[in-house]
Amino acid sequence: MGKRWSCALGHRVEADTEEELVRKVQEHMRREHGTEISREKVLRDLREED
Repeated sequence: MGKRWSCALGHRVEADTEEELVRKVQEHMRREHGTEISREKVLRDLREED
């Protein structure tokens, strides 16, 4: 089952695995928001796809 995460501005990141999701979210946060996010924070925030 895929994973998804959304930032406060509504950008959605989707991935098949937690590792891929964490990598994509961290890249998004660096590129779009100029900040870092921990793996733990990403995993707390993720949502299972319906």
